[in-house]
Amino acid sequence: MKYGIELQQNIFGPWRLSYMAYDLLKQELKTRQLHHTWAEKDEEDFIGLLDNELTKVYDFINAKLSELDTRIIYCERTIQTLSKNTSMNSNASYSLMDESLTEILFDVNDLSRFTRVNFVAFQKILKKHDKWTYLNLRQDYVQALQNKPLDNQRFDVMIVYISALHDICRNYGKKSMGNSASGGDQNAFERATAKYWIHPDNVTEVKSIIMLHLPVLIFDKTKTWELSDSAVSSVYFDNNNHDLYTGRLQRDQGAEAIRYRWYGPNSSPDVFIERKTHHAAWLNGASIKDRFRLKEHQVNSYTSRELTADQIAEDLQSKNTDAAIVKDVHFIAQGIQKSLEEKHLQPMLRVFYNRTAFQLPDDQRIRVSLDTDLSFIREDHVYSTAHQNDAHTNWRRNDIDIAFNHITEMDILRFPYAVLETKLQTHLGQKPPSWLTSLVDSHLVHEVPRFSKYLHGAAHFYRDSLPLLPWWLSEATTDILKPRAENTGLTRSRSFKPLIDGRYRRAMIEEKERVKQASLLQHDQESDKSDETTIFISSNASATSELGVSTGKESKKKRKTHKPPEHDM
Repeated sequence: MKYGIELQQNIFGPWRLSYMAYDLLKQELKTRQLHHTWAEKDEEDFIGLLDNELTKVYDFINAKLSELDTRIIYCERTIQTLSKNTSMNSNASYSLMDESLTEILFDVNDLSRFTRVNFVAFQKILKKHDKWTYLNLRQDYVQALQNKPLDNQRFDVMIVYISALHDICRNYGKKSMGNSASGGDQNAFERATAKYWIHPDNVTEVKSIIMLHLPVLIFDKTKTWELSDSAVSSVYFDNNNHDLYTGRLQRDQGAEAIRYRWYGPNSSPDVFIERKTHHAAWLNGASIKDRFRLKEHQVNSYTSRELTADQIAEDLQSKNTDAAIVKDVHFIAQGIQKSLEEKHLQPMLRVFYNRTAFQLPDDQRIRVSLDTDLSFIREDHVYSTAHQNDAHTNWRRNDIDIAFNHITEMDILRFPYAVLETKLQTHLGQKPPSWLTSLVDSHLVHEVPRFSKYLHGAAHFYRDSLPLLPWWLSEATTDILKPRAENTGLTRSRSFKPLIDGRYRRAMIEEKERVKQASLLQHDQESDKSDETTIFISSNASATSELGVSTGKESKKKRKTHKPPEHDM
């Protein structure tokens, strides 16, 4: 399919005139070369037209963003008014605000699509220009696109705010129970994990769909959320034989992944020393991720074993830390340090991404995360001349910033897709909800079982020295964008009303409420039957007691109360 036709199919009708005039620019390229070769005047005129189209698109996006900001602020103030005014505070009022926020969310998704479509259109026309004129405008025009960026990052902040307001409406003005920052010991849970790739065209839509069912998990509610808060960086360790890589790929018993992780900018003061173990021997074959925290200035000393596990434990004890926590940290710190020494591990690869996590506070039965801007950076001091001075003296490269603006292309791999990960606590009988099943079965995602960020990055940079490669490498070179399925995802009716999987939001809420009421009714009926049974048994028990007969259940119950307690081994 020619791109011009594809572009027309992706245009949102009400905004048709605000899209980049691709056909007009293409026509200019063609007609100006019918009777003469491309001249300097032609180039100037074309760049002028291109600049005009870029300004038109950029100004439209900014105008829409301002409009959306105003609507979000209005919703926020209205919700505040509802919470303070008992006469206005009703479920119906919050339902109306929920509908308003849903409409805003759809507009954010439409604007995200608009931005993405226009970004691709500019790349296509620049490529066509260079092919037909033998010039290099695509490279020369980078600065103009940087000054008026057509990126989707700005929508992330909006989605987080809409999520927070939507969560209040979902709970009819009541705050969600629990603390978003308290994740508990997530390592102790058994989870069924699935991983998917998301095409850039679908990222905002996938985020929006998840947000309608799960709130964005914000760890620090004491500050205003910023895009940098979503940054996650990890430095993975391995040796020259890539033993950790091979063990993880083959899923060997006891295979380890060791990484140093921090959140936010490189200046973050806290670094988490983490270890993932497949079928850990000390847990009777269970897999686990454990970690402890150090200050950044302690990391080099710990890595070189100048700072020992004993010293870390003693420091925690001096701060009156719980004895169980001190014991766990000592065990983890000692184990990781032992692996670093015995396996001759060194920094090999940095993995960076921006993570949006979705989860109900203090409820880890369902957790969904979406990682965007995934990048892999070499940390093994081989190619980077600037970094060779840091070799064996620092645990991470200091010559790059979080935006990776000053790094050679040889040292970085920018992954083309976002990564969606779903985690369900199957040991509690948790089954995937219907909305999640619908999402992962849709055209919006591409399942990649067993995908590993570290394995993918290592396979790219060290391919020539690796005996085994992940199966999914060939998938990364193919276009995973699928044709849009009917009545799936976020769409609009002929009158441009929001539809979720082909249905109106209010109809979905009403059906959800009916299911909830039916479940409560069934529970009440079962309770009534249970009460009747209890009364019947009590009557019979009284009769038999009067006759001097002892029931087996009663005797058994008495014996059970004298049974010594069992101890966990």
